[in-house]
This record gives sequence, C-alpha cells and structure tokens, in this order.
Amino acid sequence: MRKPILIIAVCFNSIVYGQNWTLIKDTISPTNELTLEFDSIYKQPLSTLGWEDALHISNDGLNLYCTYLPIDFLSFVLNGELPNNFSSSYLRGAPDFGMDLITNPIGSTEWLHSDILYAHRNTLSDSFNVWTLSDMSRNFYSEGAPTPAFVNNTNSVEFMMFTSNDNVNNNTDIWVINNTLENPSGTGTPMPSPINTLNNEDNPHLVRIDNNNLVLVYDSDNLLGGTGDFDIWFSTSADNGTSWTAPSEVNTINTTNKEHQPFLHQDFTSGNWFLYYSAYHTDGKLAIFRAQQMTPNNWNSWGASELVISAGNSAGIGEPTLTKNGDISFVLIYEDPNSNSIYNHFDSDPWFLQKKNMTTGINEKTEISAIQIYPNPTSKKINININTKKIIKQVKIYNSIGKLCLASENTIIDLNELSNGIYYLTIQLVTGEIERKKLIKQ
Repeated sequence: MRKPILIIAVCFNSIVYGQNWTLIKDTISPTNELTLEFDSIYKQPLSTLGWEDALHISNDGLNLYCTYLPIDFLSFVLNGELPNNFSSSYLRGAPDFGMDLITNPIGSTEWLHSDILYAHRNTLSDSFNVWTLSDMSRNFYSEGAPTPAFVNNTNSVEFMMFTSNDNVNNNTDIWVINNTLENPSGTGTPMPSPINTLNNEDNPHLVRIDNNNLVLVYDSDNLLGGTGDFDIWFSTSADNGTSWTAPSEVNTINTTNKEHQPFLHQDFTSGNWFLYYSAYHTDGKLAIFRAQQMTPNNWNSWGASELVISAGNSAGIGEPTLTKNGDISFVLIYEDPNSNSIYNHFDSDPWFLQKKNMTTGINEKTEISAIQIYPNPTSKKINININTKKIIKQVKIYNSIGKLCLASENTIIDLNELSNGIYYLTIQLVTGEIERKKLIKQ
C-alpha cells in the first residue's frame, strides 16, 4: 500500500485486458469489526481498473482524493520490473484521465508516473461518481498521498500536503501547496528541515489544533531510530507551520507489524483524539486499527490498539481517512484467486464504511434501521418497507462496479431488466436520511 513515488520510463506496444475483475470483485469484501459503531461497508461507485491508492476524504465528506496510475501497479512492483523494464501486459484498459505520459527527460516513448485525482459530490446523499485529474498534475514527477487541510466551513484549502520524488535522490519527500481550492493547483514546495531528510517521508496528515499550533503525522520505512521497517512519526509547529520540531517516533503505537498511513481524528461528540492507521493483523494481511489519546496534547500517548476493519477475503486494506462524523474512507486490494497472469493480478479500489446513528453537518443521517427490503435474494421484484411515518424520496440501484442502473420513487421495484448479480441500493428519505442496502438478483 506504499505510495507509488517513482520515475519509470516505459514503451507501450499493446493492450491486454486480462481477467473479469467485475466477477472477482463481486466475491470480495472486508470485515467491519466494530458493528455496534459502524454500519454499511461498500465499494465507491467511481472505482476503475486503474490503481487508486492513498485515498483521502475531506472533513465534510464532500471531496475525495487519490493517487493514481493506469496499470496494475502492485504486480509491476512485485515483479521487480524497475525502473525501465515495463511490459505492455500491465495495461488493461484503465483510463488515464488525461495524464501526461509522454513528457520525460530521456526521450522515452512514454513515461509512467502517478498523479492526483479528485472527485466531488454536492451532498452526503450523493455518490462520488467521476474522477478528475487534479489541477496540480505534472508531467513526469510522481505525486502521491494527497492530504488537504481545509479552512473550516469553506472550500479553501489552507495546506495541501502531498508527497513527491522531485529531488536529486528521488526519495519520497513531503510537499505542501499553501492556500488553494478543493481542486488543488500549483507545484508547491518541499517541507523544510527537519521534516524532509535524505530518507523517505510518506503518508502525511496535518491537523490544526488552534490558531497557531499544528500537528503533522507521517510514516517512514527507513528513518533511523524506528521500531520496525515501517513506523509512524510526528512533529508539531507552534508558529502556524513556519518551523517544526524534530520528528519523534510514535513508539506507543509502533511495533514490527509495519504501522503506517496514520490519520488523526477527533470525535466530535466526546472531543477525544484517535489515531487511525494501517498495520499487519494476525491473518497476515494489512488491516485498519485505531488507538485513543490518553494525555491531551501528547501525540505519543496512545492507548491499546483496536481492530476497526480487517481484510476479510481481500488481499489487504489500508489508507484510512475519516470525515468529521467518523465515516471511514479506505483502500481495498483485490487479488485474482486463479493467478491467471503475473501482469494483471491485483487491483485497488476506494471503499467506504459508515458510522451509525450520526447526524451530519448538512441535516442528513447515515442510518435508518427501520427500512427493510424483501425478498432478498430475488428474481423479479423487491419491496421496500419502512416501519415509520417517514417517506421515501428516491431509491437508486448501483451495480458492483458503481454504475447507476435504476432510479425510482416507488416502494415496489421491478428488476426484470437487471442481470443477475450483486447490487447496492441507496434509499433516501424526504428528510435527507439515507441508508444503503446490498441486494442479490438471481
């Protein structure tokens, strides 16, 4: 799940589309380990066959970001075909969103790098449907780990954190663009010493504590003094980001289980801070954990780790980021169970886990326990039953890759025109409340 910060010269000669990923993905799901706290877990509709990684959802839940490459990037790395032994077999019809894959310093036919994609939705009842190449894209350096810090209740981004290999040694550094918009633009500048070093600094998350004080957490796979080969670090600023303290290892969290991809979240009901992060679970796969802060303003005082989402039958999950209401955006990795190709063996998609019974900032709710759909599985029709006096505004049915297949205002819906398979219903009430259900057509 590391960010793809590298430069690769490539020549594309043909396209191989490979496995039926729709069928593979229909059988894959992670496991919600905190069912009393979280509810619906599902794949985001804007998922593609490209490598969508390093997800970040904005605090208000209306903006989504990822770092992107139009290939099976994990197979590319695991096969060791770096830096320039690229095979066209990795291509499988994924969109490039207008990325510049030609400009490069050595005159190669094409040049592979990662860029930041951006998506927006108007309300929390809408879906993220379309990725757009962000205005901060460049030609041949890789940008990764997008992390916007918004000004409260505005679409202005005070600090757009990201990572880049734009340096002499091509190692991963943390960069920042100051004062941009929700679709960020500009090149930015590298973070000052002592944050950036000749080692790798990756997966930053910055939070504002008050008018002057900031906290930055990030990970590294090779900073000296860590506990394992992936560790979480933190630094603070008391002058609004002008200067930073020497980075400190978060040794109350770090073990040899590769703790990384940190995200700081403050629960808006209790005011408690939590550190969410990825690490290896006992099943040998990456999972998502959290720990609660024990001492206020002490960013190395975390309590016992708690498993939040495990990989289930996926190859692994990670990259947790949260909205202010506690909904979790994360990445899931699929693996072809039949190992049909070493070039088209993995895919990554954005997934989402909703918090239960939480009122959002724009008068919508994420849970309505009174709604039932039946029969399920079904072959022809479904009935939607709501055991309250509330009224359904609209029902939308999406297929397993997020395409909208049907929209209706009825409580009895004919499914004859839909093929057999797995679908997801979004049920919205006139009050703005929303619930998502899984449906099987057979």
